[in-house]
Amino acid sequence: MPDVHDRVYRDYSLTSEVMRAADIARRRRGRKRVSSAQGETYELDRVFARLNKKFFGGALEKPTLTWSQRKTRTILGHHDRVYDTITISKTLDSPDVPEWFVEYILYHEMLHMKHAARFINGRRYYHTAAFRQDERRFPHYDEAQRWLESFARRRRMPRAA
Repeated sequence: MPDVHDRVYRDYSLTSEVMRAADIARRRRGRKRVSSAQGETYELDRVFARLNKKFFGGALEKPTLTWSQRKTRTILGHHDRVYDTITISKTLDSPDVPEWFVEYILYHEMLHMKHAARFINGRRYYHTAAFRQDERRFPHYDEAQRWLESFARRRRMPRAA
């Protein structure tokens, strides 16, 4: 597609009206599979409330929190703004995973609620400089990064989305 057509298409498709219509269509096409915030080891509602109070002054409205349907090998957490959910991998609901690491993954997903994606030259950016700056405020940030690398090597898993 010639650049001028590509630019016109992107300019149109990224308008708030078209994006809102796409979100509505996505909601109508299917449903979000939700299990429970209560895991075998960790309870996501309690962790969310504690993080929300400590880092966000209680300003974030609680989305639907859920553990993934199965243990995942690719994504440890995901915020879905269309369905207003945060899903955390069931892989982390284990006594072998430190609570502060579960907190870090949930905190990362909560930051997606605070920092909306930005569109720059037709690309969507989720992890902006402001996002990364807030992410580093997590008390165990450096330790979480090391644990995540070690965890990824053991489980062949990448980082949070």
